[in-house]
Amino acid sequence: MSIATSLRSARLNSGVSLRRAATAAGVGASSLSNIESGRREPTSGTVERIAETLGVRVVVIPRVHRLTAADAAEAIATYADAEPATAYRAFLQLADDLAAADPYEQFLLTVEEPRRLGSRWDDALAALVELRLPKGSVPPWASNHDAAPGKAVWEPQRTRFELSVATDLSEVPEPFLRRGIAISAGELESA
Repeated sequence: MSIATSLRSARLNSGVSLRRAATAAGVGASSLSNIESGRREPTSGTVERIAETLGVRVVVIPRVHRLTAADAAEAIATYADAEPATAYRAFLQLADDLAAADPYEQFLLTVEEPRRLGSRWDDALAALVELRLPKGSVPPWASNHDAAPGKAVWEPQRTRFELSVATDLSEVPEPFLRRGIAISAGELESA
């Protein structure tokens, strides 16, 4: 994920307006907007001031050639409405990448909190990370994320067309079931 996307996600997740974050970081609102959209390359000092304002730390980590949870959330945000099959494929790619990764890589793939999507996809991403990572190593953004009580069971749209057959809830892993997400264990296995 790019620094621009990471800063934007951190700002959105913190609930701080663009104008307020820019003022606190000592940059213009239009400059911050250009940084977040990738139209302007910030200096390291500017990145540090913005990150400090948002209560996050920018860390350089080795690149692993797998999809991160944050990247998966961006793909889902982009495609969930218009191309649900593409959004679902990004989710399944993250499931495969987490399953194939060693614990260190799993940490790298999940350490950055994904942008909150404001949909049940947030629940699904948290459930997947909890399912794939060993107990005690699940990042707080996932372990502290449970669906609100009383929410109906949600089944993601996997194609352009609505499914006519519902998922058998007895085949749904516990972290998904607890969050009311109907995705069977078999769907999360790589072919």
